Amino acid sequence: MRRSAAGRWGRPVRLDGVDPKTRNRIMAGALVLMFVVVAVAAAVGR
Repeated sequence: MRRSAAGRWGRPVRLDGVDPKTRNRIMAGALVLMFVVVAVAAAVGR
């Protein structure tokens, strides 16, 4: 399967025009969300 640079919903994810502080908050939030998903998956998988 070929993957493009677009996001999951077909729109390219562009954070170029975003304020650096806001971009850092978005990236930190995404990282925390990934950790939460992994932790929940590990807890459910037991």
